[in-house]
Amino acid sequence: SALGASVCEIYTDVTGVFSADPRVVPSARRLPRVSFEEMLEMAATGGRVLMLRSVEFARRHHVTLHVRSSFTWEPGTIVTKEDPIMEQAVVTAVTHDTSEAKVTVTGVPDRPGVAARLFRALADRSINVDMIVQNISSQGATDISFTVPKLDLITSVEVCSGLRDELGASGVTSDDDIAR
Repeated sequence: SALGASVCEIYTDVTGVFSADPRVVPSARRLPRVSFEEMLEMAATGGRVLMLRSVEFARRHHVTLHVRSSFTWEPGTIVTKEDPIMEQAVVTAVTHDTSEAKVTVTGVPDRPGVAARLFRALADRSINVDMIVQNISSQGATDISFTVPKLDLITSVEVCSGLRDELGASGVTSDDDIAR
């Protein structure tokens, strides 16, 4: 952007941006063109080709990105502003992230303030909670599940277990063998 360039070529060990991780999905296809918005979503949800911040910066300063391999002459993937005349794909790509773990606090009384107390205690320990799912209440109690970085799993379980009696929950379980 500072140099007035219209394109920033980014060389990496892959031949572009793919519809899925080709190490996991051998039939994944290279995407010839991706919008900034699609790439931001992929970077935020586990796609490891480009860092989120680099895509944000390129979009903000109107610099097209060209993701290419350092090892081949293949054309790569162009990341640019969305073309309004292009047909909108329902799904562009599938990303995954295996660096998270799930914690479930079971039998939580379904009343205002309980979830806030739980998540405040986790925030006070600087634990980044990602996805939160609260089941439908049954007989006045519910389960609250959420994901955290695997590195924070032990601390998260300790915090939740320490609040179990105060919250009136029946238990705390965890699972570190998940993917998002």
